[in-house]
Amino acid sequence: MRMLDWIRTPVIGTAPLGHGVWRRVHDRFARGVRRYRAVIDVVPSRPVRMELAEIGEDLDEILELVREACEHAQAAAPSEGPDVPVGPGDVYLDVHRRLARAATLCGRASESAMMTRVAVRMKDADGVRDHIDAARRTVKQVREMVEGAVI
Repeated sequence: MRMLDWIRTPVIGTAPLGHGVWRRVHDRFARGVRRYRAVIDVVPSRPVRMELAEIGEDLDEILELVREACEHAQAAAPSEGPDVPVGPGDVYLDVHRRLARAATLCGRASESAMMTRVAVRMKDADGVRDHIDAARRTVKQVREMVEGAVI
């Protein structure tokens, strides 16, 4: 791990996640949730911000599921390095892939929230609704990915 990677990757929590791939995928997802929260905090319309905050609460719940999945994976297949542990039928590779994909989708939800902010500023009611719906659909996909990753 390079120095800048270490600086940019905050360690959240204690030892149950280890220092390997399970820690990194959890922290990646947590950064996505924090980014979503940062985006909705600056949405100028209170009703829209509250609606986006409800979606953010779903992401917070999913973050807890991600943590549980990573802790369970670390207990079953410990990782202290950059490689995903080998398991029967590549089960751990699939779990890691799903969690990493969920983190990427969390970033997409942040993009939808940002576009909602832009639509609010442009006074585009249809755009606001479309982007909020896109954020909802994305969070639904995130939940499906994470629930499929539970061992």
